Amino acid sequence: MRNIPPHAEPPQLTADRPTLPPDWRNFHGPVKRAIRDKLYIHQFGLCGYCEGSLGELNRHIEHVEPKSGIGANPARIYDYNNLIASCQGDTDKSRSAGQDASCGHFKDQYITAHRHFSYADFISPREVYCERKFSYLLDGRVTPKANPGTPDHSRADYTIKVVGLNCHRLRSRRRRIADRLIRQIARFRNNPAALQQLMNHYLGTHSDTNGAAVLLPFYSCRKQRFVP
Repeated sequence: MRNIPPHAEPPQLTADRPTLPPDWRNFHGPVKRAIRDKLYIHQFGLCGYCEGSLGELNRHIEHVEPKSGIGANPARIYDYNNLIASCQGDTDKSRSAGQDASCGHFKDQYITAHRHFSYADFISPREVYCERKFSYLLDGRVTPKANPGTPDHSRADYTIKVVGLNCHRLRSRRRRIADRLIRQIARFRNNPAALQQLMNHYLGTHSDTNGAAVLLPFYSCRKQRFVP
């Protein structure tokens, strides 16, 4: 999980907020598109939870603190600081391919199944230093970085479960990335210039088909191989 730094909400949202429908299901049009586009740009094209590519996995606007149902805070339905772009990690297509679910829509299902959600115990990508709460292991798992028994450990563990960050599909992707990077880093261990070039490639921005700056998927997993 990468932190989404503070940034101004789309001016269309500011202007139209007083007239927006109280039910999100009735929210459509240019303001919603402006929110989706701005989140995509400020998240560098990565899902706010799993860091998968939003271009590959498609996306939706996710309310970190739920907008309705268990643990909801309807007052934040149009609070831009409560919104992120999440991938469609639980699509029918992924399930039919034998993959398991994660991220925003999975979070809704998890909350319903457990009949509980604690926003105070959940780590949001909007939270400062959220990226320091997680470690990425060579076997593809995400684990809490803090020691067991500490509040940071409990919150990270809860977050991993609620958004399914250790589902088989994500573990497999991260494991393959870690294996590849370990081999490449070892190859250039005695060549600082080549190693720096490799790091720039994996941790730098690239352009998507529309020219927007994006990061390669699973940025934090890649970064930990270079900066343990």
